[in-house]
Amino acid sequence: MEGRSRRAGGSGPRRPGSAARGAAMKARAAASDLLISELESARRFLQRAVDPVPEELWAEQPSPTYSPIGWHLGHVASMQERWLLPGEPQKYGGLFDPTATAKTSRLELPDPYELRAWLDDVLERVCAGLRAGRIPGIFGLPETFLVQNVAQHELQHAEHVQVIAALCEKRLHRMPPVLRVRPANRLEIPGGRVCVGSTDAARAYDNERPPHEIELQPFWLDRTPVTAGEFAAFVQDGGYRDARHWTSEGWLWRKRHDVRAPLGLPEQQLDAPVTCLSWYEADAYARWRGARLPTEHELEAARVEPAGVWEWTSSWFLPYPGFRPYPYEGYSVPWFGTHRVLRGGSWASSPDLLRPSLRNWYEAGVREIPSGLRCAGGM
Repeated sequence: MEGRSRRAGGSGPRRPGSAARGAAMKARAAASDLLISELESARRFLQRAVDPVPEELWAEQPSPTYSPIGWHLGHVASMQERWLLPGEPQKYGGLFDPTATAKTSRLELPDPYELRAWLDDVLERVCAGLRAGRIPGIFGLPETFLVQNVAQHELQHAEHVQVIAALCEKRLHRMPPVLRVRPANRLEIPGGRVCVGSTDAARAYDNERPPHEIELQPFWLDRTPVTAGEFAAFVQDGGYRDARHWTSEGWLWRKRHDVRAPLGLPEQQLDAPVTCLSWYEADAYARWRGARLPTEHELEAARVEPAGVWEWTSSWFLPYPGFRPYPYEGYSVPWFGTHRVLRGGSWASSPDLLRPSLRNWYEAGVREIPSGLRCAGGM
């Protein structure tokens, strides 16, 4: 009787392992809460980017570089469905799959109300699945990586939304940078063995890994990006008329498109970083100054703070030694060897996304982006 009363009252000894199971459940719930918080934070950033944009601009395509804003929103929802709700049907088939739909075919979109409702519905289902432990790892990748990757992906597209809206409203080059720069002076970096790439397997994109050591020669680097006023001196000196400053490919690009200055240069604040530069223009300016563009690893090693523009480097976008594509081959692999790397971050970038190892990439002739440069040289 005494023994039975103790068990009935709940004061008897617990079964072996019950405490461990309880601790594991609590840890699981805490981990899920953190992942949900990341997704919700990314969604708030996206909403802040979208809310000021008139819905009639959602289907506009102001540049062949970008898809319409509405397509980016649908792509965010589609990627969440694909990676975090596997097995559930894709609501719009391949419409928001960049490998299945060319940019020229992305203008016929669901109406804005439907897109907003879909975004909300997908996020609610994902969060419910995380709370219930129903989000599985797929392709050998754990749920932690998949969720963080999806959240970062949303932050990237929120940046695209802001830039596209600025292009639609013809104000990209007038956007204030995160940081107004002071007159440039130089950083001197001694060189040596440095580790580049990311050690954070849970957050890094495939092209940031694996981390590895390289040897850098001593170099100098502009402490701040080149300003619009500094770049204007290149224009006024005839830099766009003198082929000596340009690569042969860059000179052909300049003549083909009749480029005579950066987009909107007269309207840029002279003490702010110059923006809307192609790689060709950035490289020509550096040559005119008797300098060069830094390599991507020089910028990474210098650990400079982002100053409102993505910064062109001399580096081609290439895989690191031991590269392995994930979560899918189409994220990085198709662009290797044909695009140039930019580092840093722009006025439209989320601080939650930026890190020294992050690599951005565009073709050398793209200029409808918040892009600038620092100059570098050997010592």
